[in-house]
Amino acid sequence: MKAFILLILFFISKTLLAQTTMLSNQGALISVKNNAFVSVHGDTRNDNNGSFHNSSQIHLYGDWENNVSNEGFISSGEGIVHFQGDDQWIKGTEITRFYDVRMENTGVKYAELDVYVDGYLNLFDREFNLDTNTTHVFNTAINAVLNTQGNTWGFVSSLGDGGLLRHTADTIEYIYPVGSALGTTRVRPVKIKPESAAAAAFKVRMANVDATTEGWDRSLTTMNICEVNPLFFHRITRSAGTQAATVQIMFDAATDGPFSDIGKWVVSNMWDEAATATASVNTTYNLDTRTSIIPVSDFSPNPFALVRRSPDAQLTVAPDPICADQSATLTATSAGTAFSNYDFFVDGFLVQSGASDSYILSNSPAGNIPLWVIGSIPECGDESDTVFLTVLPLVTAAAYADTIIIQGTSANLSATGGDFYNWLPDTALSCNICSTTMASPLHTTLYTVEVENMEGCKDTASVLVDVRQDLNTVLFIPNVLTPNNDGFNDTWFIKNIDLFPKNAVRIVSRWGDEVFSTNNYQNNWDGTYGNGLLPAGTYYYILDAGGQWGIIKGDVTILRE
Repeated sequence: MKAFILLILFFISKTLLAQTTMLSNQGALISVKNNAFVSVHGDTRNDNNGSFHNSSQIHLYGDWENNVSNEGFISSGEGIVHFQGDDQWIKGTEITRFYDVRMENTGVKYAELDVYVDGYLNLFDREFNLDTNTTHVFNTAINAVLNTQGNTWGFVSSLGDGGLLRHTADTIEYIYPVGSALGTTRVRPVKIKPESAAAAAFKVRMANVDATTEGWDRSLTTMNICEVNPLFFHRITRSAGTQAATVQIMFDAATDGPFSDIGKWVVSNMWDEAATATASVNTTYNLDTRTSIIPVSDFSPNPFALVRRSPDAQLTVAPDPICADQSATLTATSAGTAFSNYDFFVDGFLVQSGASDSYILSNSPAGNIPLWVIGSIPECGDESDTVFLTVLPLVTAAAYADTIIIQGTSANLSATGGDFYNWLPDTALSCNICSTTMASPLHTTLYTVEVENMEGCKDTASVLVDVRQDLNTVLFIPNVLTPNNDGFNDTWFIKNIDLFPKNAVRIVSRWGDEVFSTNNYQNNWDGTYGNGLLPAGTYYYILDAGGQWGIIKGDVTILRE
């Protein structure tokens, strides 16, 4: 019976249009069911209000033409049409509504009008050229569109407002295998992942031309866009529904360019960033991908393109915090493309401008200091970043005091300015980590103390301990006094007497009469006794330096004019 059906169909096609091999129903019903199939080595035409009831398979080697308003088939939910010829066309005066349509074998498959697919569209490795028309796939299953055969991909190509339209009803990634053989053949699929499972529809077309040629001038960009892909762009339309969707565009970075993000033509008639994108690789197509991090909500206007975005400027400072007398290095970095110029600002003031991406900050006042950098690329514009540097108050160390001691004795040393102290060298000290210490060096020694506060800021100060062999090498005692108010030797000035605050001085005449005595001598004796002047002559002193220092005796002569 199957052979008989095929024989009758072959006879009809031959006799009704002898000049062309064709299957034409001429207003009749052609029914293919119960696992039968029809193989048409010519065109198939639906005319004169005829119809096809296909619940099995039609293998077509010519064109499909529908000229009746019943959309070609009166069945749904089953039936496969295999386009197995060379170049083949879907045409006619009315849209055909296929269930399962498969583009196979060789050649390009063309659509001269819109095509409806209720079930599945399998492109295998063929180009399905829609011109300015749209193929509607109503099946919302993820596998309703297929396009692989081995390592070769089939694709939908279109012009103008044409494209592949898929209905969605899930939060899965719907593939749009779009491409073009116009000029350089490129297959650059798009994936769309709706935010919700509500009914929606999205249409995608790949335009294999510079967007400028279709009215979307690539030179018109916001400041954060460096470059819009000059080779191709996509038109992505939300035809039904209102939900946002994640958009992924696939491309070949090696041949298309190192694009970082997805851009969009906006109502202000320029290209702007549609979405910051994450980078990955699609292993099925072996293509690079850029996927919007935040779902896209605005699909009007509908041109989308890969863009090279001005890289984010990132400013780091180290170390942080620092003390007011320390330095910190500001370093500017960018992801991908380097900036050609960097402007560094400290607390609002421009401190450096040029190609260098670093700046050394020093002598900054204490506080929370704002720092920022502006990175510039001529074709992109400027990007900036701001950080804050904590500058801790300066520590000021002081050490007291330079002194002279006799070998075998000690000197009191003290320091101020911090919370912690460390004396070096740490020998001959009663305590090397105290603010006050006793030094007993055997030789003249310069002691340095490092002073540190609770925040870790440091400063140093020094004090000299001059070690002498005896008291006479410390004190210089003049033996002449000329109290004539000329500014020289008007008082008996003993050098370094201030080092011995417990001293006692006695001066007597040659007859042993005491003419002056005091404790803690202040270099103020001017040759007087009581309220009168002592006569010129020689007098004798007894200087007790105090404590363990000993006594020095000698004479001093008063000279008067």
